[in-house]
Amino acid sequence: KGLSPIYETLLRKELLYIVTFEFTKLDISPDTISNHDMGTIFEILIRKSKEASNEKAGQFYTPREIVRLMVNLVFANETDKLQKAGAGISIYDPCCGTGGMLTTAKDHLLESVNPNLTVYTFGQEINEQTYAIAKSDILMKGENADNIKQGNTITKDKLIGKSFNYMLTNPPFGDDWKNIREFVENEAEDKGLGGRFGAGTPDVSDGSFLFLQHMISKMNSQGSIIGIVFNGSPLFNGDAGGGWSNIRGWIMDEPHDLLDCIVAMPKDLFYGTGIGTYIWILNNKKSTDRKNKVQLINAIHPRFTKKIKSLGKKQYEISEDGINLITKIYKAYKDYSIEVEKDGKNRTVEISKIFDVADFKYTKVTVERPLRLAYEITAEKIEALKKHLKFIEFAASKKKDKATAEIDITKGKATQSKILNAIETFEGKPRETSDANFFAAFEKAFGSQPNKALLKMYRDVLGEKDEEAEVVFANPFNIPVQKGRVCDWNEKPVQDTDLRDSESIKWKENIDEYFEREVLPFAPDAWMDREKDKIGYEIPFTKFFYEYKPLRDLAEIMQDIEALEQETEDLLSEIKEGF
Repeated sequence: KGLSPIYETLLRKELLYIVTFEFTKLDISPDTISNHDMGTIFEILIRKSKEASNEKAGQFYTPREIVRLMVNLVFANETDKLQKAGAGISIYDPCCGTGGMLTTAKDHLLESVNPNLTVYTFGQEINEQTYAIAKSDILMKGENADNIKQGNTITKDKLIGKSFNYMLTNPPFGDDWKNIREFVENEAEDKGLGGRFGAGTPDVSDGSFLFLQHMISKMNSQGSIIGIVFNGSPLFNGDAGGGWSNIRGWIMDEPHDLLDCIVAMPKDLFYGTGIGTYIWILNNKKSTDRKNKVQLINAIHPRFTKKIKSLGKKQYEISEDGINLITKIYKAYKDYSIEVEKDGKNRTVEISKIFDVADFKYTKVTVERPLRLAYEITAEKIEALKKHLKFIEFAASKKKDKATAEIDITKGKATQSKILNAIETFEGKPRETSDANFFAAFEKAFGSQPNKALLKMYRDVLGEKDEEAEVVFANPFNIPVQKGRVCDWNEKPVQDTDLRDSESIKWKENIDEYFEREVLPFAPDAWMDREKDKIGYEIPFTKFFYEYKPLRDLAEIMQDIEALEQETEDLLSEIKEGF
């Protein structure tokens, strides 16, 4: 219905002329209000309408200063090249919203880098209202409006086959993609690494990585730079060998080596969310000194922000000085620290660190422990054996011929009786803590050795896990020579899956030395199953910038407790006096 019902309501209440007249007083032409400012107005209106209807406000818009910072970072090391550029350059945003990133990037290039550049902007947006603002802005500026497309970037790329020099975006993060899951997984399977999602797919709960993979597919061979805003999920979500981890490895490691820098930003910068966010910078033509390395910039400190009047959940903005300092730190490309004051004390805070890609890589190693079983036969265990499916199957037959089936059933029942007779000879006997000794005695009582399936049945039903018992081997009738530690034996024991564990070992660490140092002292009977090794990648940002905070002095804590106790006593006295 659009705006028609609103017009009718205003007309009926004799407010239409008054409201229209107020709008005529406003100069909202493109010369006065940029599309970025119009985007801010749109975001505020959206937020207020969502609050009015008691709906959750979404993340519709990227604050102006975050866009400026990202633009600065993307073009920070491009000035010399762009000042000499003769041909046109292209900028793309796959989630362009109102087009603010495209406009800011273009304005930055023409005003601060090279006024003679020919800049072509391209974008795609799923939201019809924000798409309309972006397209209107392009039309009013006399540019090619066909470069702005409407639709789902992931399922229907309307700029397919195109590559771009520079790309910037703030994709939806924390939004699930289950409604397009089939499409994405089909493309990943059908096209593999020749498509966008061959490296893997993230959890269905957060599709932000899909947009980055899409942008990477649009990097050109002459060189492209990407700036993208994420929440914390892409840094460390997912286990080794899973989608998140595999995508990180595909981005960071050889042969791609795309990730250049990540900037951690403070909380409460966005209108619709208070969570911390990160700017990722990717470059497929890194300079020699940046190859196989990643810069992390921790810009969460007050030095980079200023407090503002709250707009939704936005309480801070990155200051102009903060933007310039972050850009300077990025360009300097070295470790950097600042002095900050707190509680009258100065301390040094690390802001920038340079890491090898290998610092984010690890091997997930499966650590096994041996199964240890003891046997103490009771009437309850014998009854449990009778109910075991494998035991019941002895007295059943799948043969269609009735006579033959009867013969099988009779034989099976005889076997059941023979098994029970053998097992009952152990009832009431002392606990046996050796699996090999138990089955040696069973063989003697039964007359033959059980096969693998029966061994499993007996162990499952009759055995009890006992850390004091001897280790269990697959074949209890052929125990291998056991010399030294379990991890050095040629034939390993049966694994106890309940004790199975894993160790995430840094890529630069010698795995055998780590195992000797960190595992064997605490589990001498452990060994590594290296056939199950998985390579993983994660970026534990906060861990790299951890600041130790000394514990408070005990005397000081006791003083506070005593003061609280005295305060409580005073309050109780006042209450009693009142009565």
